[in-house]
Amino acid sequence: MSSSTTNPELFSGLTEIDKIATDFTIRLTEYTYLPKVAEPRRDWVASVAVPAFVAHGATNTVKKFATIGTGGGLDAVAALEVFDLEKLAITDLHPAVVAAATHNIKAAAGGNPALAHTIQNLIALPGDICTPLAQEAGQFDLIYENLPNIPIDAVHIIDAGQTSSTYVPVRTEIIPPVATDNLLALHWLALRQARHILSPTGAIISSMGGRVPISSMIQSEPEEVIGGYKKNQEAGMGPFYFYPASVLESTFKSLSPAAAGLDAANIERQIAPHRLDAVEAYQAYKTGTTVAHTVVVVRSTPAF
Repeated sequence: MSSSTTNPELFSGLTEIDKIATDFTIRLTEYTYLPKVAEPRRDWVASVAVPAFVAHGATNTVKKFATIGTGGGLDAVAALEVFDLEKLAITDLHPAVVAAATHNIKAAAGGNPALAHTIQNLIALPGDICTPLAQEAGQFDLIYENLPNIPIDAVHIIDAGQTSSTYVPVRTEIIPPVATDNLLALHWLALRQARHILSPTGAIISSMGGRVPISSMIQSEPEEVIGGYKKNQEAGMGPFYFYPASVLESTFKSLSPAAAGLDAANIERQIAPHRLDAVEAYQAYKTGTTVAHTVVVVRSTPAF
């Protein structure tokens, strides 16, 4: 367990902070990524979650929010700031991660009376994907998930250290090959499970690296992540695509995430000549190239 003090403006990408504390101490376990405070382009909350929340909130009211696989809980902290929440729920596979995230959320609230009811009634449960929230049927206006993509090699490794980008591959559910072959199994399962806990007008935001055929993101933990995709591509999955960071920075510098999403197909055609498959990307990373990937944020609504 480690602790660090952070300023929410640095990790959330928000220029104005009205609800959460301006400085607070966070706790992290060995199972969670450190927030990229000094490099927001590498941080999922700053570069992906916050823009997605802001875009969704521009046309939708969110009072009841859940985040699945919260890690350090900073996605939930961002949701507290962006939305006027009455209900907040978090899940993660590890009880220790949930405990640390709960501490971080309460620290971020900083005793703000406007957040007191939401914090006092925080739902924080360990377990697999959406299953801990099975009793919350029809409750949530918005669910956010940024689940791992890469199957871990052995079950015992899940208890041996930082595994945020990986998951145990043994599942009993029937998952379509299009999901397993493209390393999107947990995202598919999250969609299947979320429909039961969403309100009739609710939505789930699925955040995933756009490494399969859009803002951009410099690849964090490149040895682990690019190496993991390389291994799976060599085993016959994929292919999975990355890009030189300079190409994506130039392409996306004048685009908001919402605008990029509306023009995603055209952007993908524009950058296609520069793409590197996972094997090429790993070689480029090893020779000093900064490697990045596109990010796909999908908003889905249930069909009742």
